Amino acid sequence: MIRVGSRLFSRSLALTGGAVLGAIFLAAPAHAAATLALPAQVAVTQDGAATVSDVRWELPAGAVPGGVVTLTLPEHAGVAAGADWIASTGAVIGTVRLDATGLATIELTEAAADPANRQGEVLVRSVLDESPPTIETSASTADAILRPGEEPGPFYGAPDRSRGNKYGAWTDETETRARWVLESPRGPWDTLDIVDRPGPGQRIDCAAGVRVRAASEVDPGTGYLVDPVDLPAERVAVACDDTGLTATIEPVGDEIVELTLETVLDAASTEVSNAADFVAERSVEGQATRTVSFEPRLTVAPSPTPTVPPVTETPEPDPGLPDRLAETGTDATVPVGIGAVLLLAGAAMAARRRPTGSRA
Repeated sequence: MIRVGSRLFSRSLALTGGAVLGAIFLAAPAHAAATLALPAQVAVTQDGAATVSDVRWELPAGAVPGGVVTLTLPEHAGVAAGADWIASTGAVIGTVRLDATGLATIELTEAAADPANRQGEVLVRSVLDESPPTIETSASTADAILRPGEEPGPFYGAPDRSRGNKYGAWTDETETRARWVLESPRGPWDTLDIVDRPGPGQRIDCAAGVRVRAASEVDPGTGYLVDPVDLPAERVAVACDDTGLTATIEPVGDEIVELTLETVLDAASTEVSNAADFVAERSVEGQATRTVSFEPRLTVAPSPTPTVPPVTETPEPDPGLPDRLAETGTDATVPVGIGAVLLLAGAAMAARRRPTGSRA
């Protein structure tokens, strides 16, 4: 009997186990949950520096735990990661991420399967904080020495374009005139000031003119500017005398400004030097930081506080008084019938006490 019962139990377990496994396989989804659009009504308002989107949403029928729903929020260009997406019941049904374009992606949890948690309202508050612009300044000095018999040649490699550069060359065989080329740090700049300071034994030939050009490309082999062009007169202001030159150029784009001038030597074949100062400034926009928060609105009413009725104390009757006195507390009259009985009893007792006498 024990052996038979064990076999029957094993067979029954095999049958029920197969049914359970079959149910599990039938319940498993055939494919991963799809990404669906989240139906919602969105109203956008401004609250001071904050942009507020009032989102009233309801999960579509195909949204299931493990799935994803998306919603594009207008006027929100921030990033918030890992915030809770909360239904009107207060249940967390997913995790929302908001990218830089305002696309909210919500990954649903198991709580989304409950029909009570399929809708809600949330205020998405976005605040943009911008720091004030800053001024960046570049200041550098470049100097050059021109010796008798020296001829210009290639740089054999591009010079440092984050600072100013300068070189010189003789313009005639007598070596009484020198040409100086000044190249600014690469822009962009709001304004660029170049001040040239010729060394002793020479003077600037302002009558020969000052040429101001710009180029955006540099030959990587020689370091020279590629196809520089003259700058418009409205972008350049030059002040020149024998002792020095000041040029102001504004604005300067993504380019290198080249300034060319000539000096006249007091004596031929004399080693001469020339220096220049470069000061450039530009305004840089401040950093913008956006803060995004999600504020759900819950519709679950709090449990009402039970009302406790007031306690009324009822006085208990005095056991020594009639019920009527206990009820009213005022009427102490003895009933008429009882009074008559008492009078008759008193008369009888008086008659008994009367003395008896003998007759004469």
